Amino acid sequence: MTEPRPAEQPIVPTVWVDGHPQLEAIAAAVWEQCDRSDSGLCVEDDPRSIAVAALAAVHSAPATPAAVLRDAADRLDRLGLRDLATQELRRMADEAETGGAQ
Repeated sequence: MTEPRPAEQPIVPTVWVDGHPQLEAIAAAVWEQCDRSDSGLCVEDDPRSIAVAALAAVHSAPATPAAVLRDAADRLDRLGLRDLATQELRRMADEAETGGAQ
């Protein structure tokens, strides 16, 4: 029999979870900092570079869903992708902070 996992120890997801602060931060850091394919759809970089981007993201990951959404919008802004997607991310962040009340 295995010992139960302490309540304060976080469970590491084994699949993608939308809105998970660390997963979102890692994905954004890898996308922003690592080389991509000619089509821009795939990350193609040395695994060591990906590991560095992931570790940096985990250590600086935002703590709340609103912070994750704002961070994603800021990253898109820095890439010059200001559009409805960034507006929607910021709207969702505001909604996450207020619990849906406007």
